[in-house]
Formats: sequence, structure tokens, C-alpha cells
Amino acid sequence: MWKVLIRPAMIFIPFVLGILLQSVFRFSWNVNGVEISVWFIRIALMIMFFQICVQINLSKLKPRKEHFKVLVLNILMGIVPYFILKESGYETLALAAFFVGITPTANAAPVVMGFLGGNVEFVLTGFAITNIFIDLILIVLLPFISGNGSFDFALKVLLQLLMLVGIPILLAAIVRKTCRNARNIALRFRMFNFGLWCSTLFVIASNATEFFESKPDISWTSSIEIALISLLICAMNFWLGREISSRRHARESSQVLGQKNTTLTIFLALVFGGENAALVSLGPTFYVLWHNMYNALQMYFYDKRKIAKNKSKRF
Repeated sequence: MWKVLIRPAMIFIPFVLGILLQSVFRFSWNVNGVEISVWFIRIALMIMFFQICVQINLSKLKPRKEHFKVLVLNILMGIVPYFILKESGYETLALAAFFVGITPTANAAPVVMGFLGGNVEFVLTGFAITNIFIDLILIVLLPFISGNGSFDFALKVLLQLLMLVGIPILLAAIVRKTCRNARNIALRFRMFNFGLWCSTLFVIASNATEFFESKPDISWTSSIEIALISLLICAMNFWLGREISSRRHARESSQVLGQKNTTLTIFLALVFGGENAALVSLGPTFYVLWHNMYNALQMYFYDKRKIAKNKSKRF
């Protein structure tokens, strides 16, 4: 029984610790006007993205029609809820929904699919396609969504995305070119990547807790609405990803669309979310909880079935 709970627990422990320790010790993530949490998330994101890029074997990336269906849905899940909520007069909710829906596939998605015994290469291809195309699209969408279509703002978006994505890709290409063993070395450091991912979950949870504690007059109704919108988009992503794919890759497509690189859009929401940026960033922050809950359930039932199958073979 306990064995099947280990991996799901590793997802929730950092999140719970972030909430509890922030409540007890009341860390300050803003020191002399510098948002430490934003800088930590930025650096962690770049390191994790670099490591996953080093591991990618380009010969195994085989785009299929499901990948492009997922990409289209990924874009629509950001744009459609945004316009519906904005036209209904809910500006902050619209921005939160946009940053939730537009988020590309998480770099941890291939790892989770490996835990679930699925086609890792399919998910890795989906990760590459959604991250490349969504990042390019965000250069156009963010100035429009933020209501600032100036050249300077568009340039700021471009520079941020180049730093977050472009630099890791370039460094990974250089390392792979100069070091034949780069991929194998990167694979040995997977636990470091996992530890860094857990650390970002801790920081995200702690930062969100600090936000609520520093805003006693915050509308809990707005927070609950953002949480429910995030949950609805999460459920739709996993369901639609399964529905638009062939039966052979249904689970993998579901994972590509459903498991999101929320670290990226939490950072982007904090930088480009306007005067209510902290509240807007709760959209992808709540998504961290929802998609990890679903992943934990998938791991639990997969491990349970695997253990039961091994027992039946022994008898």
C-alpha cells in the first residue's frame, strides 16, 4: 500500500511544506524591491529547460498529426476563455484564464509518462512542438493581451522569452556538439532536475501563501473563481487531449495537453499580468495543484495495477 503512495507524495510534500513553513516563518520574497521568487523561478526554469534539451534525441522526435491538434487546442484554450471572460467584464479572471490555457507542455511530462509506462518519445515530441510554437506566439499575444502594443513592450516580451527558452536551447546545442556523452551525463542528473522542480513547487506555494497573508482585504470570491476556472481548464485539457487522439496515443496526447509548464506562465503572469499580476498568477499556480493531483492519481492506480499484476504472475 505505502509503495504506491511514494511518488504521488513527492508531488504534494513540497507544496504543503511551502504553505506550512510560510505560515510559520513568514518569509519575505521581496527584498529591497527585488522579487526573489521571480528570479528563483526564472533561473530554475532555465536550468530545467537546458537539461531536458540536452537529453532530447532529435532522431526520435517524430511529429504526428495528434501533436498539431494538441498545439491548436493549446492555443484555443488560452484565447477562447480569455475573450469570453473579457467580454463578460471579468478582466482579471480573463487574464488568469489566458495564462492557464496558453501554457505549453511541462518538461516533466515525459518523466511522468515514463512512470506510467507510456510512449515517452511521443510526449517529448509534443513538449518540443508546443514549447517552440507557443513561445513564438506569445511574442505577439502578450502585448495584445496586456493592452500594450508598443514596440518596446514587444521587445521586452521577446527578450524575456529568449532568456527563458533561447539561451537554454543554445547552450544545450553547444554542449551536445562539444561533448559526445552529454545526453548520458544529463540523464545522471535527473534527480537534480526533480529536486529543482520540487523546490519551485515549494517557492510557488510559499509565494502564493505570502500573497494571501499580505492582502487581508483580498476578495476570496475572486480567488475561488480563479481556482474553479483553472480546474475546469485542467479537466478539459486532459479530456480533450484524449478525445482528439487515436486510441494508441490517447494517454500520451492527454498528458501533452494536460500537464503544463506552469513555472513559465507563473513567471510571465507576474511580469506581464498588470496591476493585479499576483492575483492573475494564481491561475497557473492553482493549475500546479490540479494537474499534479491528476498525475498523482494516475501514478497511484498505475502502480497499484502493476503490483497486482506482478502478484498474480507469482501465483
